[in-house]
Amino acid sequence: MKSAITSTLLFILYSFSVLAQEKTAMEGEKTKVYTLFGKTWQVTKYSDGTKSYEWDIEDIDYKNYEIQKSSKFAYNFLESEVGINIWPPNQGAPAVKPWGSWYLALNSTGTWKASKNFHLKSSLGVSWYNFKFEDPNQIAVKTANGLEFQDFRDDLNIADGTATKSKISASFVNLTLVPTIRSNDGNFRFGAGGYAGLRVGGRGKFVYDDADGNKKKQFERSNMFVENFRYGLRSEIGIGEVTVFINYDLNDLFQAGNGPEFQAMSFGIYID
Repeated sequence: MKSAITSTLLFILYSFSVLAQEKTAMEGEKTKVYTLFGKTWQVTKYSDGTKSYEWDIEDIDYKNYEIQKSSKFAYNFLESEVGINIWPPNQGAPAVKPWGSWYLALNSTGTWKASKNFHLKSSLGVSWYNFKFEDPNQIAVKTANGLEFQDFRDDLNIADGTATKSKISASFVNLTLVPTIRSNDGNFRFGAGGYAGLRVGGRGKFVYDDADGNKKKQFERSNMFVENFRYGLRSEIGIGEVTVFINYDLNDLFQAGNGPEFQAMSFGIYID
């Protein structure tokens, strides 16, 4: 009788051990370790969309802190995008230089998992449009007649100097919706949707070296006649953890009658 009880207990303990190993093997998919300002934390992503966090922060006990998420909804508090802005040449504005015309965005993203192969992604965030002119001698000037592009020597009476950088920029708060089709394992994704944004900032910047070699900067802190609203189409193609996106504005970049008439475009990547 005693030996039978002992055997039963050993069998139960062995069963629990096997189940625990199977659960870990099934649930744990990807683990990443991050370090910032001397602090370290580990993020484990599971197949059902949940994430667990292990923190190493002084004086605060966040060990094994876990956020449970519905299998139908996943949330990413901070997602960053980086890319390039362009506009069409020969449309009444200086050509822009892709390297330096950076598109940057910070978003909070939620994904509704309607099914394994169809997700609806929505995001709310801030983006920055930067357009760096190919010819640094061209400078954007806001006048009573609208936005004008002038030569910095001829129009600004700077006889001696060398232009090094000229650009305009604008920032927007955006809402984006992208229905997405996914493969069974999620390693391939394709989405097409749209976005709308409200301008919250803008400026012009011009940098040159004077006759003595000293760097000089001039700023035009205004909207530069950029439209207050923007809206357009967005497409995404993702492979693994990398997603390539394209944004195409449907409305003109500048206000009607105050600047050239054309649409801007952005493309870049983000890491899931």
